[in-house]
Amino acid sequence: MSRRNTILFLGLLAFVVFSCSKTKPPVYVAKVGERYITLAEFKLSYEFNPYLDRVNPPDSAKHLLLNNLIAEKMLAQEAAASIGKEKQRLDDLVEEYNREAMIEAFWKQIIIPKVKVSETELRQAYKKSKIKKVVRYLLFTDGNDAKKAYAMIRNGLSFEQVARTRGFLPDQIPVDTITFSGALPNIEDQVFKMKIGQVSPPIKEGFYYFILKLVDEKINLFTSESEYQQIRSSLLKKLRREKEEEVFLHYIKEHVPTPPYDVNEKRFKALVQMLEQYAFKKLNPKTQNILPDDIYYAFKDKNADILKKTIVTFYDGTAWSVKDLMKRMMLAPYPIRFDNPKIFRESILLSARHVLDDAIIYKQAKKLGLEQSEYVRQQTQMWKDFFYFKKGLAKVFRGKNLGDMNALGAYLNSIKHKYPVVINHTVYDTLHLQKTGMAVLKQHFPGRIAVPVFPLLRRWRP
Repeated sequence: MSRRNTILFLGLLAFVVFSCSKTKPPVYVAKVGERYITLAEFKLSYEFNPYLDRVNPPDSAKHLLLNNLIAEKMLAQEAAASIGKEKQRLDDLVEEYNREAMIEAFWKQIIIPKVKVSETELRQAYKKSKIKKVVRYLLFTDGNDAKKAYAMIRNGLSFEQVARTRGFLPDQIPVDTITFSGALPNIEDQVFKMKIGQVSPPIKEGFYYFILKLVDEKINLFTSESEYQQIRSSLLKKLRREKEEEVFLHYIKEHVPTPPYDVNEKRFKALVQMLEQYAFKKLNPKTQNILPDDIYYAFKDKNADILKKTIVTFYDGTAWSVKDLMKRMMLAPYPIRFDNPKIFRESILLSARHVLDDAIIYKQAKKLGLEQSEYVRQQTQMWKDFFYFKKGLAKVFRGKNLGDMNALGAYLNSIKHKYPVVINHTVYDTLHLQKTGMAVLKQHFPGRIAVPVFPLLRRWRP
């Protein structure tokens, strides 16, 4: 091969390698500067923005949303170019949402596709729904109290005798009727396994613990096809949830050694005590609204020895310091409550359990390469743009009336030359979407909405 042909060949090879290494652009509705409004983001924003509900006809709502997302991308890029000391907070928040997107991708791609519910199973569940279980129960706000009460039963005391130690005579013990509805999933799962007269171990439902005694059951023998069709979707949802949990537990059993992590209890107690003293003695939640991430950033740069010590060791040999665990708890969607010190401690414990379990799923998702999935990339970028948009919005309205839309419009007009807009009409013009009129929560993260929601800027045009 001649020298000239060799150079041409190497140049062609370099071009091919470079082309293959570039990230393929997403399917998009519009490009604003260096940011894409992806088709997935546009669909989610259209379906789940309650502010769009009264905007008609559909083409008007679609056009209004496009203008607003263009404004969002402009403000996000402008804020990113000038962000200062708050960058670390925003980066930490984006990291948290990225972790959550990977966990959701794990469920969507690894667990849920394996779940199948047959028509026979649905009809069996319908017959099961005709059964009502009558229980007497003892309620506890502290899990340790519930464990102590159940230990008394295992040591020979009757359910009624334990109830008496809590101030209930036999005919005063609370009674309830449990149905197979999905309203109280943990309780229902336990009760429908029990025989009459049997007493359950402590069951956690929400923030409370229950010990139940099954005392009776009532069976309605009358069934109908119309009733079955009315409740079929709710039965399907319940059965799918149960099967998802079964598939998930089987996956974890196969891929993760037991125990998946080990927590240093002494250091965890020291962490809780440190946070409790700070929250209730220095900040005083009765006089101000405390945000958990503010607590993390108050301690993040301190040189306290406890923050550097290892508190969690995972099955794969990796570890978290006290500071790492605090960061995950304070940025996670699991609520930290400041009603009083006792409830605060309980919520910290619950949050710790959730974030440690999430860490195991995250490790599996990362091992499977899900950080490269389209869903994770789209979710991460969508929320990153939204967080920076909010910072940009705060800058615009600093010292101004929050209702002054003219100020926002004027600012957008002053920067729009920096961020040229290219609309992908092949995609945009053929979109036919349905509004739901509501914002929705993510499936696996309580309190997290599935898509950013913000009031609409009606008069501005890019």
